[in-house]
Amino acid sequence: MKMKETTVNQIVSLAALALIALPVGIACIVLGYGLGDNPCILCWQERTAMVLVSLIAIFIMRYGLKPKYLGALVFASVYGLWAGYRHSSNHILRDIGQGFGPAILGVHTYVWVMVVFIVVLLFASLLLVLQGDRLSEKEDKHRWTGLNKTTVMVFLVVIGFNIVQAFTQTGPFPFIGQGDPYRMSFDKDKIVWSMDHWPKLSSLSARGSYAIERPDFADMPSSNTPALVNKASLTALNSVSLPSEIKGLATGVSYSPNRDMYAVVTSNNWVYFLSGDLKSVLASVLIDGAFSVEISNLTGVVFDGDSSVLITTDHKSFVRLAYDETAKFEDSYWLFMDGTDGVKELKRSRFSTVRAKYNYIASLGWDVQRQEYLTITLPAKVRNNFIVSRLSGEDFQLNSEAKIGNTSGEYPMITGLVIAEDKAYLLNHSGQQILVMDMENNNLETAISFSEIENPQGLTLVNGQYVVLSGVEGNNKLTFFK
Repeated sequence: MKMKETTVNQIVSLAALALIALPVGIACIVLGYGLGDNPCILCWQERTAMVLVSLIAIFIMRYGLKPKYLGALVFASVYGLWAGYRHSSNHILRDIGQGFGPAILGVHTYVWVMVVFIVVLLFASLLLVLQGDRLSEKEDKHRWTGLNKTTVMVFLVVIGFNIVQAFTQTGPFPFIGQGDPYRMSFDKDKIVWSMDHWPKLSSLSARGSYAIERPDFADMPSSNTPALVNKASLTALNSVSLPSEIKGLATGVSYSPNRDMYAVVTSNNWVYFLSGDLKSVLASVLIDGAFSVEISNLTGVVFDGDSSVLITTDHKSFVRLAYDETAKFEDSYWLFMDGTDGVKELKRSRFSTVRAKYNYIASLGWDVQRQEYLTITLPAKVRNNFIVSRLSGEDFQLNSEAKIGNTSGEYPMITGLVIAEDKAYLLNHSGQQILVMDMENNNLETAISFSEIENPQGLTLVNGQYVVLSGVEGNNKLTFFK
């Protein structure tokens, strides 16, 4: 049954009154004038969206439930929901209890914003459903009630308080406020008008802080600036081409001495288990990167057991596999796109880091003594870092992170990593070096040079020899050095 226009009018009036008096009024008058809380730039966006929704509701009160007002209501609510999501995304994944600004009922205001606009959208949807096939026509004889007048008066009062707060605390255009605002004050010596947060044209990106270029392992930049001065040189003993069955560019290699077996991964999601003489492929699978955790651009592999390997992508997602002669490919059809029998999946998830959050990786190591996986960041034009992350082999969570010391000039591009006892050996792609890092203090101690390796992409140790992977599609090779 269709609601009467007067009923719609009163419901909309009550909703507008609740929106302007509660979230907007409390934020401005109680938190602002009462407790001295000033909005940040994102808070002002959210508050503006609520004011717009309230104003549109007043237009509906005055002129009736028209499609153009409903469209504007949805548009403003979606904008407000986006503003709340944008604000919450900066803080919502912090440790328990942490946040920005005051909390209401244990929830911070920027999260309540999303709740408010979801309620507005649900309210608008319910109002439309109850209208039946046609919208209510405005009745000419309808006169504004006390509720209508109260709504408008409260709206004007709250807007007045907001105008005073905005002008005095934020300032007129082109001042736009602060990301981390000062306490509200009317002392001219304590008021700060800022333009620091205007975006620069060179930094605009749809991905914001995540506008960092992914590595292309077939065309990685090189540098003539070594991380350390070479103190020794390696001699190439022999070079072995990997089997022709390997499809794509090889980006990681590891060796299991107890099984005399290699594992090799390629950037296009193939994983291969090879015999110790490197002449045959024992088993292979093409990982389904779209199933569950997104897996793409494989970059590292390491044996963490005699037959089990952990494989990482450049963005720190990982998959753990095991070579098992009894495993049937058909039993894992939803995990692998192609391949042979002999491989089973044990786990698929993601590594989460803190200092290395905005960096890609191209290496993976396994510390058998500490039962930890190690990754090292790749350099980036923005948010540049040289961080080693240690992740638990038990629950795959972050154990520790540290900045690697004793580098000069540009950060090296580490594409391979292997650990033996208390030393980590880092394959420096850009300098054609193996850097030796002390596992206790994370400092680089020395550098060992090698030569004539095209696109070095992986490093492992085999019987005391350094084995460097040359990643060239169609001609992947392992070169043994001593």
